[in-house]
Amino acid sequence: MRTETDFNSGWLFALNLEGDCAGIGFDDSSWQTVTLPHDWSTEYAPRQDAPTGGGGGFATAGVGWYRKRFSLTDVGAEERVSLRFDGVYMDATIYCNGKRVGWHGYGYGSVTVDLTDSLVFEENVVAVRVDNSHQPNSRWYSGSGIYRRVTLVRTGQVHMEPWGVRCCANGIYPTRNTTSLQIRALIRNDSGSPVHAGVIHRLLDGEGQCVCTSGASVWLEPGEASDSMTRPNVASPRLWTVEDPYLYTLVSTVVVDGEPVDEVTSRVGIRTAAFDCDRGFLLNGERVKIKGMCLHQDGGITGAAFRPEVWRRRLGLLRNMGCNGIRCAHNPPDPQFLDLCDEMGFLVMDEIFDEWMLSKNKTDNYYSQAFAYGSSRYFERYAEEELTTMLRRDFNHPSVILWSIGNEIPEQSSLDGVKLLKFLQDICHREDASRMVTSACDNIAAVEDIRTLREFENALDVVGYNYVGRWRERAETFYDEDRHEFPSRRMIGSENPSVGGRRGDYSGRGFFGHYADATLQHEALWRYTVSRDFVAGDYLWTGIDYLGETRWPARGAACGPIDTAGFPKDAYWYFKSIWNKDEITLHLLPHWNWRGQEGQFVEVVCYTNCERVSLYINDRLVGTKGFECPRFGAVNAWNEGFGRFRTTNDLHLVWDVPYEPGTLRAEGWMNGQVVAVETVETTGRAVSVEAAAEREKLRVGELVHIELSFTDERGRPVPDAEPEVRCEIAGPARLVGMDSGDLTDLSLYSSPQRKALAGRLLALVEATGCGEVAVTFSAEGMREKTVDFFAE
Repeated sequence: MRTETDFNSGWLFALNLEGDCAGIGFDDSSWQTVTLPHDWSTEYAPRQDAPTGGGGGFATAGVGWYRKRFSLTDVGAEERVSLRFDGVYMDATIYCNGKRVGWHGYGYGSVTVDLTDSLVFEENVVAVRVDNSHQPNSRWYSGSGIYRRVTLVRTGQVHMEPWGVRCCANGIYPTRNTTSLQIRALIRNDSGSPVHAGVIHRLLDGEGQCVCTSGASVWLEPGEASDSMTRPNVASPRLWTVEDPYLYTLVSTVVVDGEPVDEVTSRVGIRTAAFDCDRGFLLNGERVKIKGMCLHQDGGITGAAFRPEVWRRRLGLLRNMGCNGIRCAHNPPDPQFLDLCDEMGFLVMDEIFDEWMLSKNKTDNYYSQAFAYGSSRYFERYAEEELTTMLRRDFNHPSVILWSIGNEIPEQSSLDGVKLLKFLQDICHREDASRMVTSACDNIAAVEDIRTLREFENALDVVGYNYVGRWRERAETFYDEDRHEFPSRRMIGSENPSVGGRRGDYSGRGFFGHYADATLQHEALWRYTVSRDFVAGDYLWTGIDYLGETRWPARGAACGPIDTAGFPKDAYWYFKSIWNKDEITLHLLPHWNWRGQEGQFVEVVCYTNCERVSLYINDRLVGTKGFECPRFGAVNAWNEGFGRFRTTNDLHLVWDVPYEPGTLRAEGWMNGQVVAVETVETTGRAVSVEAAAEREKLRVGELVHIELSFTDERGRPVPDAEPEVRCEIAGPARLVGMDSGDLTDLSLYSSPQRKALAGRLLALVEATGCGEVAVTFSAEGMREKTVDFFAE
């Protein structure tokens, strides 16, 4: 029977060594000990002359070697042993006991390599050479190394193929209160004889009770793989929805001669997902507006190395903001990321390539005389293999509602573009009849030489619009022209502007302009999108700041409402006010510490979903304002609605207030009642460090987030405090890093000293053993703070 073992500890690593480091007898005694996932680029500060350039966040790349010794003394003669790599960036050559057993070029895909014929009974050595030296090669920060999990898989000779089980809803029948599933299982016979095999599927609910069973038999010649299919019914299904992301467990057992020989467990959700030209996106037949964000793979402090704790916190923030969709831009995500999306109820666009055959410059879009080394290098030979792997690997995730075969592909305006599109889309249709296909097109209605070909657009199941309002009159009309010309077209905003900027920056000098009008571009688009059913929704660029796509001296791009440390910016409450209708939002900005500017006017902004807001300065009324979105006209009589209080068509409120120290107070009204109060005070200087850990107990190897703030003598958080903080740890733990969200701070994340930004700082600590841990934070002239937790 199958066993799957964590293979992530006990690795050795070295960077930029010459020669062959794969042999059993190679001396690796001086190498660095690492635990996977590992991104070596995070171990070096950004460097202006780094060949990765601004596109790659000025990160250190190169050629890295990994080695791991392990023993398998109990391997049977009929057993198969393989390693599953969830992601290695990039150009990875895998050796076992000095013999090359596999290679994988594309850095964002997953791959399984067979070790069986290279194993010995004594100590074995796996070595992996990772070549990320050809730069630039990714948009955007890629990281370097074995940055996702590795799993040791042992099976018998007759076994399920990697990602061989694929389950989807064949149909949901409300009148009969039942659903029909379609389950496929791909089984391989690696024995020397033909076999009669079969597979039995059992679907378990959340309490572990079996709700249906099904089975199918297959005949397999030696070395042959064959698909099987069953179609069981489930009575009274609990459907997977955004509000109730319910998951079942599918247990699939391979049987030969009546005996179980392999077993695979999959988490699945029962749901249908479709796009309609008139009704937009339909989940289980019901219209759902996608309120989505694009995300890159890096986790800030941890770089590309995937840590579930980091992404659970980040996705939780997005969910609370009202976001219900994630676009995995521009490459396949870590499978664990999709697990989180399944659990938390996100609608995912799963994307395979940022380029096909035409490469991109990686910094100045699109072309240059210098070579660029992206996935186009592998496209001709490996595109079908990579896409097929992604489709099978991610098939069972109910969160995945749409496949994207490309992002801003230059072929959208090229002669062979439609042919390549159909080649990839046909693979998607072959592998998955339950989902539609899109491509994120950035040049619809562009100037002639780069304009997306109509044939390209019309070939897609769903047309993805990147920056729909970018060109000419479409800044006002958005989708109108295409809706008129192509009324049967399905449409999705695959990438449109979010609201970014540096957290706590009210100077108005940044790329995103003045804080008082930062949301206007999105407000116009949202008014359109929310009032047109035929637009499925939007994925905005981006949900969280990310590394790369930058210019010196910065390491990343501040495009989201959440910074790299996971701290919400003011724009977070803008999105929450229009997207999260379950909670009252009332948020004021900026801070009220403007010493020396007494009497000067300050624009005070409020993001709210209250009907109207009254603003006071030191208990004196400044004024009352309100807005409504989406507006709704009369139903029964022409004079309905005169009682509504509207002072603006914007989706935020603004007052010009002469600055005086004291307190700003906002009162939010609904149905004639005050339902929320928000205050912003002038504070004293910061005198104390405050720190709060998200939990007090964790397991060895887990991470804990510790959020720091700084308070004055009255215990009030000081929003403009930016001291340098030092971290010291006593006990079995290590500092993974600190981050303020300041992308111009180019120091190492792992440094024990870091400057705060706008009153906040994050520390990420990992438990390395069992016992009590004390983490102390200190800053010059302030009272220090110690956080205690227990690792077990």
